[in-house]
Amino acid sequence: MKTTLYVCLLSFLVFGCSSPKSNGEINTEAIETTAPQPEHFFQATDGTYYQLADLIGKRVFINYWATWCKPCIAEMPDIQVAADRLKDENYVFFLVSDQDIDKIKTFEKERGFNLTFAKLNGKIQDLGIQSLPTTMIYNTKGEQIRKITGAVKWDSEDMLTSLRDVQ
Repeated sequence: MKTTLYVCLLSFLVFGCSSPKSNGEINTEAIETTAPQPEHFFQATDGTYYQLADLIGKRVFINYWATWCKPCIAEMPDIQVAADRLKDENYVFFLVSDQDIDKIKTFEKERGFNLTFAKLNGKIQDLGIQSLPTTMIYNTKGEQIRKITGAVKWDSEDMLTSLRDVQ
């Protein structure tokens, strides 16, 4: 029993988080349609509820992460830089976890990022996400156009150009 549990835990740790891309390649999937979302898709740590439909007209960056995921945490400073550089370009950035809201608030306070942290209404796995971090990009029509698995250098010029190209 202990051996089985150990193997399962080890497998999750190895395959559950994706390390940063060192060669500049990004695993992206073009998405043609957006799956229906619950009425309150996620709640920000300030208490605001969001639905994707509320964000139509904006370009949306949603990064799915967890407090225990080292690659997730490692890419947050780059997300902060990207959010700062794109703040006047009709982008909204969210960092969404399915962990307890108090745990997310504590993390947010301790780390001091100026980003919108939120709790998912449901489980990340229910969205078809198999590893963390995973980022989804939505265009101004509310259509999911990219799904990027693994940590990324969000503040690189190539990535910023890619994000700017989203309509």
